Amino acid sequence: MSEIVCVANYNDGMCSFRVEKEVSEHDISIVVYDVCGGRRLEKCRLSYQNNGREYASPFLSWYNLIFCSNNYGASPDYEYMHRAVQNGKKTAATVYLSPDSVEGINLVRNLPTDCDALPFGTGMLYVCRKGRLSDFFDYAEIRAIYEKHGVQLVNWDKVKDYFERDMASFGNEKDCGFSLQSGGDREQTIITGLLLGYPIESTIAWMH
Repeated sequence: MSEIVCVANYNDGMCSFRVEKEVSEHDISIVVYDVCGGRRLEKCRLSYQNNGREYASPFLSWYNLIFCSNNYGASPDYEYMHRAVQNGKKTAATVYLSPDSVEGINLVRNLPTDCDALPFGTGMLYVCRKGRLSDFFDYAEIRAIYEKHGVQLVNWDKVKDYFERDMASFGNEKDCGFSLQSGGDREQTIITGLLLGYPIESTIAWMH
């Protein structure tokens, strides 16, 4: 079974990246095609065990993984990334705008009252929803999904602690103890996936 996940246009709308999801009994593949001038070229294929897809959240999507990730971004959609948090598409984002650039200053000035932003790394911004991760995801439900699908060797007390931290703290490595862009242990992988909006089945597959 195959379905279209999304289409991202480029080259003034003349071409597009088309993302399709292929689902079988045991596996799920996300395929990115470059479609331009009647030509269809497979650019990227990510395959996972089909575990965890029963969990859904407005803050998690394949779009976040394919077009907003340093690891998998076949064609990063920067305009989406700049406003995904504000538009309720993810709970946090690392935004490729310098805090002192015109675009960065305008982004911060126009943030909704339920969002926050602070400098991140070199020449970037971290944008997040205000509150705690537990305001957007239920800890017990997340833990149950991971355990149901056989993810082991997780310190769930540590994960629970992350759930109760202020969202802004994840934009500061000294505050949270890890960087969203450099990976970390299994507990941090779970948290990063939730913050940056990756489908839970992709994180489960990564941890197996």
